Amino acid sequence: CAWHGCFVLHSMVDFQKGERQMNMDYALSQAFNYKTNGISYAITFYDINCQYNKYLKDWITSSMYLSIPIGMNIIPGIGLWHVYGHQDSYFVQYASNFIHGTGRIDGEIMETLWAPLNIISPLARGMGTPHHKEVLDYQMNDCNFMKMICMSKSLTSGCTYIVLLI
Repeated sequence: CAWHGCFVLHSMVDFQKGERQMNMDYALSQAFNYKTNGISYAITFYDINCQYNKYLKDWITSSMYLSIPIGMNIIPGIGLWHVYGHQDSYFVQYASNFIHGTGRIDGEIMETLWAPLNIISPLARGMGTPHHKEVLDYQMNDCNFMKMICMSKSLTSGCTYIVLLI
């Protein structure tokens, strides 16, 4: 969710050295196939979506391990902080301000989600691979759980005023 930000189960990847597109393809495919029945379009934000999205469907259809649900349209976007570093013509095409249905978001929510993981990542580096993944999964699930709990407070904060009027 680009508004609230949450980690999607089984869609995180561990980069070897540098950012490799096959890792991004896998993460995106896993996210698209996790409880997305009935969703007809998805808006993705990625710093290099202007190049990445050109061949994404070709890469996924040519792979036997990746898939996108039938009928799902992918609308590419670039976060507002990064879109200014691209060509001027890309601003209107990829900025969230001009993508129908996005609302007022900056497309950089993932950057804020890394902060809690950066605190524990030095501790997890020395662990074996299974334990390393388990610790990061636990932290991501805890982040989602805490957001879910705190979200109810923010959603109901305006309800007292409405109830008093009735």
